[in-house]
Amino acid sequence: MISRWIRAIFVIAGLLWVAAESLATGRKEPDNASVDENCIKVMFYNVENLFDTFDDPAVNDDEFTPQSEKKWSYYRYSEKLNHIAKVIIAAGGWQPPDIVGLCEIENYGVLIDLTTKTPLKKYEYRIIHQDSPDARGIDVALLYRPEKLMEIRHIFMPVRSRGSHSTRDILYAVLSSQHRDTLHLFVNHWPSRVGGKAFSEGARINAAEVLKSAVDSLFSSNIKSKVVIMGDFNDEPADISIAAHLGAERVQDDISYGKLYNLSYDDFKKGKGTLVHKTIDNTWYLFDQFIVSGALINDSSLHVKGTKSNIFKPPWLLKDDKPFRTYRGPIYSAGFSDHLPIFIDLCVDE
Repeated sequence: MISRWIRAIFVIAGLLWVAAESLATGRKEPDNASVDENCIKVMFYNVENLFDTFDDPAVNDDEFTPQSEKKWSYYRYSEKLNHIAKVIIAAGGWQPPDIVGLCEIENYGVLIDLTTKTPLKKYEYRIIHQDSPDARGIDVALLYRPEKLMEIRHIFMPVRSRGSHSTRDILYAVLSSQHRDTLHLFVNHWPSRVGGKAFSEGARINAAEVLKSAVDSLFSSNIKSKVVIMGDFNDEPADISIAAHLGAERVQDDISYGKLYNLSYDDFKKGKGTLVHKTIDNTWYLFDQFIVSGALINDSSLHVKGTKSNIFKPPWLLKDDKPFRTYRGPIYSAGFSDHLPIFIDLCVDE
């Protein structure tokens, strides 16, 4: 009975912040928020360790239990869920994104909690997820809104990082839009830079080659395939894993079908980033990126609006000019994530 009352309190608290945020920003969410029929908003977010509070003996999740040094409790877990929901809703401008790619998700259960026990509930997101062989048990996932999109199929592509060790799968999902366009979506979380960039680079090159093979197969059957690649690549747009092995080019005047273009490249050249990666000089890195096929830039039907990705960076997502994290070491800081989210708009001209 007590547990039921606690859960009810958190649901009510989540609804209250929606109202408070509307008043604070001067924006009101309409009672019947209209859906923009001409655009599909796609978002990607590394949510930084979205773990439940239960100890799963199959994975190394001991850091996020009530008995751990971090004292990961149901209260903190619920606050984290509501924080993520807040970011998703705000990034969409009170009309949440139609597609949300996520990484650092522990399991299907936390996605159920995110989509049913926060203010995201009324948007009825569908979930695509599978447990990956990652040692810490963190996965990629995809959420989509069925009023705008329908799933055709999905698979999870395994990635070997070193020897027989496996890292996070790459999620490949095919969705059909209300415009009858077919979108080929890939959600990535490539191997980290543990041990240093040079030491770990081969693992990310391997992930790039797995992804490249899948994309090449699509282009061989239809050079005008509409491909959206998103993720935390743990490399930047000019690094060889992305620029050379994946072959993602900078968007320029001459766009070709059957090629990949990195919508995050311009932000990278301007020194913008989505995380501050363990540096003492507050250097920003752009690990979170959107990469699309030429068809999504060239075509007059569904296409990328503005031919670039966007970093969502409101002041409340920052602390000391860095992403406002949930923890700083073992200290709970009640923040959001160590990454900033990114988004693009895919639109049909009226």
